[in-house]
Amino acid sequence: MELVARIVSAFAVAGVFLLSFHAAVWGDESMIAGAKKEGQLVWYTTTSPPDSKPLLDAFMKKYPFLKAQSMRTGAPELVEKFIFEKRAGKYIADVIRVLDFDVERFKRENLVVRYQSQAAEKFSPAMKDPQGYWTTDDYTIKVMGFNTKLVAAKEAPKSWFDLLDPKWHSKIMIEILDYRLYAGWEQRLGLEQATKLAEGLARQKIALRRGASQIAELPAAGESPLAQAYVHHLEVLKAKGAPVEWIRTFDPLVALRGAVAISANAPHPNAARLFVDFYLSKEAEQIVRTWGKVPAHPEVETFHKSLQSKDLKIHFLDPKLTGQNYAHYAAMAKKVFFR
Repeated sequence: MELVARIVSAFAVAGVFLLSFHAAVWGDESMIAGAKKEGQLVWYTTTSPPDSKPLLDAFMKKYPFLKAQSMRTGAPELVEKFIFEKRAGKYIADVIRVLDFDVERFKRENLVVRYQSQAAEKFSPAMKDPQGYWTTDDYTIKVMGFNTKLVAAKEAPKSWFDLLDPKWHSKIMIEILDYRLYAGWEQRLGLEQATKLAEGLARQKIALRRGASQIAELPAAGESPLAQAYVHHLEVLKAKGAPVEWIRTFDPLVALRGAVAISANAPHPNAARLFVDFYLSKEAEQIVRTWGKVPAHPEVETFHKSLQSKDLKIHFLDPKLTGQNYAHYAAMAKKVFFR
């Protein structure tokens, strides 16, 4: 009887396994069948068309029955567009890629849905929402860059507070209204130190500009000795021979995570899930790495080996805290990064 019981138990376990396997396969087939009926995919993104095109082309090659297109604009504009369309009853986007704290805002307004893609199972917990609403595709870091012909490496500032030295008066360039930079200071240093730094910089007559990529190019052209820029922009310019470098000793080095999420009102929900699965795959992340940022996929390395140093004081913005304290961070940034 004991032998019979063992045999029955073994068959029961096998049956559960086969049912689970069948359900997984059926789910994939069901998703593909649904996507075939939908025929389209609309992706809202901050990624530039030259970068997004290879990704969309690879996706459509894998799923030739889908016509995929992207709609690109800057992050603040894209966030407001997505929210406005929902309030107006217009549902266009299937998938949206902005920053993690933007998606936290979407969560509060029920604009996105949970989707835990199997493609993200290997991702670090720091690269995905524990509730399953978003997953990071890549991230980048805000750093202080300098023109190596105008500033010797040994004379470059070593910390944010070094920027308050009178010798840097009117020689620093920062992106206008950059509340994310201030948020990083406060989250890492505390309110008192962040306020001291902000007020000190406000007295330094900093140059304010729009456009992150353009800001990186200005010190390379000699228009500013120092400029806060994204590290991937500076690394690309360095590779082209531009006289720029970035300072590794600043604390914090504020890091921004991208976040991919599915719209709660996606017109093409099955295509949206297929796209997210593909976007987070190793194949697609190999394309993402060509954009110059740091891919979130653990098996895809960044081109910029210097970013893997354990000595860097990288601080990822807390997505919930950044969303909750947005008004405060924006008000502080307006005092420093606006005139």
